Amino acid sequence: MERGQQLFESKALSQSHLNDYTCATCHDTVVSNPPSKKAGGALAGVTLRSTFWGGQVADLLGSVNACRNDFMGDNQPLHASDEQARALYAYLVSLEPGNASAIPFTIVTTIDPLARGETPEAISSAESHGELLYAQTCQYCHGSKHDGLGRLSARVPILPEDTLVAHAQYSARVQRLIFTEKIRHGLFLGYGGLMPPFSTELLSDQDVSDLLEALGVLGE
Repeated sequence: MERGQQLFESKALSQSHLNDYTCATCHDTVVSNPPSKKAGGALAGVTLRSTFWGGQVADLLGSVNACRNDFMGDNQPLHASDEQARALYAYLVSLEPGNASAIPFTIVTTIDPLARGETPEAISSAESHGELLYAQTCQYCHGSKHDGLGRLSARVPILPEDTLVAHAQYSARVQRLIFTEKIRHGLFLGYGGLMPPFSTELLSDQDVSDLLEALGVLGE
C-alpha cells in the first residue's frame, strides 16, 4: 500500500521526463468539506465504480491509462499484472468504501460567449468568488496570478499574461472565448495543451464567468 501511495503522490506513474502531474494534482483521496474544485473526483470508492470519465471508459485501469497518456505523456499502457498497476490498485482499495457511484462528468462541446461575471465591487475584494475559484481550481498548477509563483513547472503558463501573449493575434472577444474553451475542454475536442477539463458539474457558467473576471479577461 505504501508503494501505491507513493505512485499516487509522485510523478513516478509516468516514464515521461516531461510529466508535471501526479494523481494528486487532479484528485483528492476523499471528499473534502467544502468539496474540492480539483478537475477529477475524489478517489475513495473508485474501485467500486462501474464507469469513468462520464461513462466513456468502462474499467479502472483504462481510466488510469487515459490519464497517463493524455496528461502525463506516457503512451505505454500499464497492464493488470504490472507492479505499478497492482500497487496503485492496492492503495485505491485501501481508500474504500467512499463513493461507489460514477461521478457525473459533463464536458461542454460548444463554447458560447458567457455573460460578464461579478460586479466591480465584488472584484475589488480579495474574498471575491472569482478569486476564491482561482485559488481552488487554477493556482495549484498555474501558481499565483501574474507571476506564476508556485506553479508546477516553467512549462505551465502564467495567467493571464502568457495565454494572452500566445493568442495576441486575436481580438479581446475571441481571447475570452479561448480562455473559456481551455477551462471547459482542456486538451480534449481538438484543443492543445495538457490541461484537464472542468466539467459543468464542477464549474457552472457563472463560475467560469467569475473566474474570467478575476483574471481580467473581459472580452473588451
